[in-house]
Amino acid sequence: MTTRYHVSDIRNVALAGHGASGKTSLADALLFLGGVTARKGSPDDGTSVLDTDDEEKRRHFTIDCHLGHLEWKGKQIHLLDTPGYPDFIGSALEGLAAVENVVIAVSGPTGIEVNTRRMFQEATRLGLGRLIAITKMDAENTDYVRDLNAIREAFGLSCVPFNVPIGQGASFRGVIDVIAEHETAVPDCPLAPAEAYQMLVEQVVESDEELMSRYLEGEAIGPDELRKAAHDAIAAGQLVPVLCICTKKDLGLKELLDLIAECGLSPDDIHRFGKRGEGDDAPDEEIIPQEEGTLVAQVFKTSIDPFMGKLSYLRILTGRITSDTTLVNLRSGKTAKAGHIYMPQGKQNEEVAEAIAGDIVAIAKFDDLHVSDTVSNLGGAQMLRLQPIKFPIPMVPRAVEPKAREDEAKISAGLAKIADEDPTFSVRRDPQTHELVISGMSDLHLDVIQQRLKNRYKLDMNTHTPQVPYLETITTPSEANHRHKKQTGGRGQFAEVHLRLRPRERGAGFHFIDAVKGGVIPNNFIPAVEKGCREQMEKGVISGNHVVDVEVEVYFGKYHDVDSSEQAFKTASAAAFRKAFEAARPVLLEPIVSIEVTVPSDKFGDITADLSTRRGHVTGMDSLGGNLQVIKADVPLAEVLTYGSQLKSLTGGQGSFSMEFKSYEPVPAHIQKEIVDRYLKSRGQLEEE
Repeated sequence: MTTRYHVSDIRNVALAGHGASGKTSLADALLFLGGVTARKGSPDDGTSVLDTDDEEKRRHFTIDCHLGHLEWKGKQIHLLDTPGYPDFIGSALEGLAAVENVVIAVSGPTGIEVNTRRMFQEATRLGLGRLIAITKMDAENTDYVRDLNAIREAFGLSCVPFNVPIGQGASFRGVIDVIAEHETAVPDCPLAPAEAYQMLVEQVVESDEELMSRYLEGEAIGPDELRKAAHDAIAAGQLVPVLCICTKKDLGLKELLDLIAECGLSPDDIHRFGKRGEGDDAPDEEIIPQEEGTLVAQVFKTSIDPFMGKLSYLRILTGRITSDTTLVNLRSGKTAKAGHIYMPQGKQNEEVAEAIAGDIVAIAKFDDLHVSDTVSNLGGAQMLRLQPIKFPIPMVPRAVEPKAREDEAKISAGLAKIADEDPTFSVRRDPQTHELVISGMSDLHLDVIQQRLKNRYKLDMNTHTPQVPYLETITTPSEANHRHKKQTGGRGQFAEVHLRLRPRERGAGFHFIDAVKGGVIPNNFIPAVEKGCREQMEKGVISGNHVVDVEVEVYFGKYHDVDSSEQAFKTASAAAFRKAFEAARPVLLEPIVSIEVTVPSDKFGDITADLSTRRGHVTGMDSLGGNLQVIKADVPLAEVLTYGSQLKSLTGGQGSFSMEFKSYEPVPAHIQKEIVDRYLKSRGQLEEE
């Protein structure tokens, strides 16, 4: 059994750009024009074919990557609509990992925004074919020439018009095909078709020496030859077509689909690579998209369907899948029958008999699959594996706790399922503070997660800023002793322990020395002495935080033949440890993170000044081009726990940041006093209660 199309007939296209730039409206309009939907949906009134999640309908913007498909001029077009707000960048990156072409939507009235740049840069990094659609051409304040110039300034002179508008704003009434109609004279065009044609031809022939030679000799380049050369230039990254779109009036849509069908990239046009064996040292091996042979596919997205269970979305790189194909997860070695194969159309899953290289499909109930997994029909360590999809690390944390105590286990399980779907969301139990901490890309991202937990699993939780995992240590040697003696009738309790404490190098951990001589503490009680110290280190001494990097030596003590016990020695050693610790000039250590902040150049001074108020130390800076700067700094974690929302405020939503743990360093004395006083006060309140 064969499909009705081949690899070369497939066009995989992601719609990307900033939020509210009209991507989902464009997707709905294209599906309607392609005849796959009976009416044109709209995200504004909740009728979009692709915005299927309850939160998307309620908030009127895309949160997840959604799929649709249509046929146009004999081409099978897989359409992926991606979120536009940076808060949901993970889903956008999932979409880009599955395609060869990206249509970057630029809103006519608002122009280039922060996520416009980021998506263009990401598409460039992945080597994808890039097109730019100027949307909302009928809106007020639309200025085509202004937008085109801004696009060329931001993204380079390879961005050239493939059609030009007839009118703009309220007078926008159509487009002129620059290749086919450049000799047409229309007085209402903001840019003359002949001028646009000159820009297009000069850019296209630059990537083809033969065409360049013919062009310079004055020979006319025919339309078909020009389109073929445009395809090659797009594949080489040397051409970015710019088109005009108005979904409300259905203008420019046909021209966009024509361009995708005629000049867009097929799976044959993009070079993708895998590695055989374990580790990153193996050489890259190109994966040739063939309809037959060994299957290689990658999971780029997963979701939980209320009726079908877990759905895994596969981009097939080479080979084919039928319902009886045995799929092997090369990460785990686990296998499952493909069973039903679905081609998603919004929330509808259309079953197909098979899928070939280049196709994008979903399979159900292979629960072991996770995002980035490579799937094959053969197992073994030497099979080709795809490199993991790169996602930013979630940097905005919240501590969570159930509103109903009995829901604690359910909340952990529900959040784990959501984290399995979303590579930019994580959940963990902090081993030091014991808090359940979730992390995402922003406060908005975490708000959506919290609402999804409620919608899906009927679970409510409270959130707050998580505790900073401080550590305690000492700076000088000390010694102390404690006698624990208790007599309440019957057998009493007795133990005396003498300890010496010494500081160790950062990261060296705990070291215990038994220096007792003469049996003053029997050997069978020495482990209890060590255990008492370890338990006190877990509880902390001055602030309730873990103690680290301390050497403890027990060198003397006393015992009683009847009243001494393991518990008595644990109690005595813990008390001796506290005394010695307090005498050893204790300090608090705080986590320091290395942070990279990406901001527009005009915000550079504001951000560096703000980082200095957070006790940050700037360590470097880079220019990304396109008017973006990267500021590198080391900052205490305590100062950036809520940095995401503050950066958004400082930059008008145009900044982003990443950070990773660097080291633990001593807390300044005045801040340490505040933390210790707060801890002592809380203990006093607990005692009063």
